[in-house]
Amino acid sequence: MNPVPRAPRWAQALSTVAAPLFVTLAAAALLAVLDGLPALIEGEPHGLERARTVEEVEEALRTRLLLPSYFPSSLAWPPRRIRYRFGRPSAVALHIEGQGSRPGLFLAETVAPGPFPPGLVPESQVLARSPVSVGPLKGILSRVVDEGTQGFEVAFELEGRSVLLRSRGSLDELLRMARSTREVP
Repeated sequence: MNPVPRAPRWAQALSTVAAPLFVTLAAAALLAVLDGLPALIEGEPHGLERARTVEEVEEALRTRLLLPSYFPSSLAWPPRRIRYRFGRPSAVALHIEGQGSRPGLFLAETVAPGPFPPGLVPESQVLARSPVSVGPLKGILSRVVDEGTQGFEVAFELEGRSVLLRSRGSLDELLRMARSTREVP
């Protein structure tokens, strides 16, 4: 009777290390996939953080947000959805619903100078652009198509931050909100 040949010691040592390493890597890959599922299901880019309240996002970003002091009664406060991203610069996006069937407002801002990070601001098609006065500041007014519907967007810089407001509502109200934007005490 022939004895069963044994694997060399180096092969036994390799299998002792490789098996747990393989299990660990497989678990890490599974966790990465599971981490991305909510964003995939909701159609959000990976890497966006969620906040339930403005105060929560201000605490996470360690800054006060710049918000319009004028909000038309057609908008429902608090924001329905708050997303933010850490980076250079960090930034936040607020989705504010309209009352009833009225149009809502999308507001985004960086917390330092620089462009918005990828994936934070929903893409839109710009139909026309023109300079606009935002109080003493200069801004850009754009007519855009967002999710198949035309609206307006105002982009400007305030206190070293990039600010963007987008709405399918009244242009006058959008400009009034932009001109009233400041740090809320």
